[in-house]
Amino acid sequence: KSTSLVESSIQTNAKMADNRTMAQMLHAPIEGYEDAIVVPPINANNFELKQTLINLVQSNQFTGRQDPHNHLCFFNKVTSTFRHPEVPNTTVKLLLFPFSLEGEARI
Repeated sequence: KSTSLVESSIQTNAKMADNRTMAQMLHAPIEGYEDAIVVPPINANNFELKQTLINLVQSNQFTGRQDPHNHLCFFNKVTSTFRHPEVPNTTVKLLLFPFSLEGEARI
């Protein structure tokens, strides 16, 4: 029996079909996502977010380098303390979430 070994050459800097490198493909697209968080209309007459609540949310801002699960647990804990009879809690969370982001995470 005769066995032959075939060597294959692999390009390490290969471009993808759309001319992007693998590193570029790993970045999430940001075009067209400027208004990704859309808050539903608020029909309450006397609704406002208190500055102390905003400050509390900003005390643990996510920059993209921390554990996202810990950030969301803290965010949910803080935002669950605020209630308004005419505004759903999900709307409050949508209003406050941008305040919980900083730096690269805020893009």
